[in-house]
Amino acid sequence: MAASPVYYHNPKVGYCRLTTGVAATDGSTAPTGLTWYGGSAPNADYMLVKVIASATNNAGTANLANSLLHIWVDDGTTPRLMRSYDLGDQPVGDTATSAGVWEINFAPSEFCFPSNVLPEFTISLTPTAGNVDIVCLIHMA
Repeated sequence: MAASPVYYHNPKVGYCRLTTGVAATDGSTAPTGLTWYGGSAPNADYMLVKVIASATNNAGTANLANSLLHIWVDDGTTPRLMRSYDLGDQPVGDTATSAGVWEINFAPSEFCFPSNVLPEFTISLTPTAGNVDIVCLIHMA
């Protein structure tokens, strides 16, 4: 008899802001965890759907200085590096230019996690201006 299928259909959104570069990729420096809209982290198994990273500041001139975005998973004890993405070095904008935005999509069921393992983030270099804002979209079972 086959196991019952699991449907990931309860969306949840988390966010964080990265302001300081973290060169270490061995888990020795704590990555930044998410704050969850609605006040609570996932309470059931979930599937990572999308991560949106934005270079932002109030003047529209954020620049990531050729940073790497690192996505971690953390069981509450040990952060482990899951993926790294080269965000490049977009031109410095101005108040008439939109900030750099990168969308990282995950295939269905590519990354399914139990609720005690949560995504966290670091940026490899401190932005030369502005911050990196992260929005993380998941679907819970």
